[in-house]
Amino acid sequence: MDEFGVVRGQVCPQCGIEDAVPVAVGMPDAELARAADRGLAVIAGCVVVDDRGGLHCRACSHEWGSVDDPTADELILAALLAVGHDDVVQAIGPGWRQVGDDVVGLTWFVSGEPAQVAVGVGAGALVIGPAREDLAVVEDEGRTFSRDDLLCSPEWLAAAADEFARARRRSFRWCPTCRRPHPPEEFAGYRGVCVDCVRRHHGLGR
Repeated sequence: MDEFGVVRGQVCPQCGIEDAVPVAVGMPDAELARAADRGLAVIAGCVVVDDRGGLHCRACSHEWGSVDDPTADELILAALLAVGHDDVVQAIGPGWRQVGDDVVGLTWFVSGEPAQVAVGVGAGALVIGPAREDLAVVEDEGRTFSRDDLLCSPEWLAAAADEFARARRRSFRWCPTCRRPHPPEEFAGYRGVCVDCVRRHHGLGR
């Protein structure tokens, strides 16, 4: 397992809280052990239990599903397009989360952390473009595809999503305080520090 931490979009079916971490099966290495100590993963050990889930809710300890299961937002995206979740993944990949409803007549989703690609869905078509804070701008900058394009030529959508993601990542800047990449609109112009760190650590903007 390469990634640890809260799995975005996975809501616990028992308590309704979005605070699940992956359950790791097998002999833990040093990285996994550190993640488990920090509460970013649960170690299941080497004995595989058939009914044990792949997600562990930190709020109520319920376990269910798998980290590969579609999130509620991904199911909404597939339903809006009237296609299967696998069709969406084949064309534009997983990890979509809903960020806007009825913006320029479209329902919007973004993927990546920080967000890199945006998809707007409506009237049987979808717009793929770079993730922006102003979703209305994405429609002008993006490309429009039909549902048939998604089903019959998923490589077209995959190429567009990859192109926009690459361009978006090139615009990211590194915050020297939190040591994380951020899009340019998240910088405050104060010592090259992101807006969040300016508020948290530099006492400005409060």
